[in-house]
Amino acid sequence: MASASCSAQTLVIGLYDYSDLSAKETARLTETADLAFAHSGIRIVWRHCRGALAVASGTTCEGEMQVNEIVMRLQPGGPRSSHDGRMGRTIVTAEGGYYASVFVPSVRAQAAGFGIAFDLLMGYAVAHEVGHCLLGPGHSYAGLMRGAWNRKDASEMSRLSLHLTKQEARKAVARLTLAESAAQR
Repeated sequence: MASASCSAQTLVIGLYDYSDLSAKETARLTETADLAFAHSGIRIVWRHCRGALAVASGTTCEGEMQVNEIVMRLQPGGPRSSHDGRMGRTIVTAEGGYYASVFVPSVRAQAAGFGIAFDLLMGYAVAHEVGHCLLGPGHSYAGLMRGAWNRKDASEMSRLSLHLTKQEARKAVARLTLAESAAQR
């Protein structure tokens, strides 16, 4: 259900799973990320480029990236420069970015700490990093783009009700719309 203030946009995510998640875990995390953006009017198209679903999808991930496309890597290790439990990292400027990573061991540890399903938190971690690609490096005080999630956020995740704020949703759709308009010129 798209918000009335947002027009529908498509975001293509090339998913590269270097952590060997199961097909079931991958399907659940992509469904969760889809739901995190659905209320914003952003439809996600997944290209399974590496991992359990890559062979089955028959999708090609070669060629030039489009303006509405980002690369998401699921990494089997954590960030090299810190051991702060960070779940992801995005290469991003104020305008957004096209490359993000989620650190699977950090997500597993945080899911256990919150007492929620790993693949559910994984979907939200992916959605959060995708949010940085669309919105830039900042965090908000509430919602999907909060800098550090707490048990209340985990409870919202369990109900599949953690999303972008209305302002963030408008900004994300505007970025996709602007990128698409620029590419058509």
